[in-house]
Amino acid sequence: MQLAEQFDRAAGRYDLLTRLNPGYHGALRSAADALVARLGTTTRPTLWDLGCGSGLSTRALLDALAAAGFDRSRVVGLDASAGMLDQARAKGWPEGVSFVEAVAQDLPEVAAREVDGPADGALAAYLMRNVPQDQRDAVVRAIRDQLRPGGWVALQDYHVKGEAVPTAIWTVVCWAVVLPLAAVVRGNPSIYRYLWRSVLDNDSTADLQARLERAGLTDITWSTARGWQRGILHTVLARRPA
Repeated sequence: MQLAEQFDRAAGRYDLLTRLNPGYHGALRSAADALVARLGTTTRPTLWDLGCGSGLSTRALLDALAAAGFDRSRVVGLDASAGMLDQARAKGWPEGVSFVEAVAQDLPEVAAREVDGPADGALAAYLMRNVPQDQRDAVVRAIRDQLRPGGWVALQDYHVKGEAVPTAIWTVVCWAVVLPLAAVVRGNPSIYRYLWRSVLDNDSTADLQARLERAGLTDITWSTARGWQRGILHTVLARRPA
């Protein structure tokens, strides 16, 4: 079964399981706040939410925009899972928010249809580890190309490769907490087994740093989450040079 179909099967219980993850929503909001803080004085920013899933990251972006005083914005959520997008579209959204079904590799073609010119910023939470490794450089370049000069991208994900203690903590949390909870709430445990494996196989922070640099992105800064996710969940921000 393809990955998008696995996410389709998990979509109905996905939000419930994220509510049971301490720090999940706070981390998304922190990434969104950090991105929005770098937008400058644009009056109606356009933002991509790449790998938007059920719309939780989209909501974090909108809340960050509102808190920063942006009363008008354009936010386009992109995801490969039709089931996740059904969950997203069922939520209430203001004018200017839309969702499109596509993989990140198709971003250039989608952007030509969905937005008028380059975006001011992009948030990609838990996206890159779902991209085949040999296509990740191309996706980073595509994100860069869809940003205006001076625009920013925020990437948030779990990175444990090469780190013994974070790897051990991640494995224990997955097998002792996440997978049993997924089974209890009928949340398609197979997707959470994939989650465990995909994080172990994901880029290290050094690998992703190198990808961003190869794409010509600058002003790269890293932060990590609090609590049990410290040293496991990371957010990196990078800028397309003006």
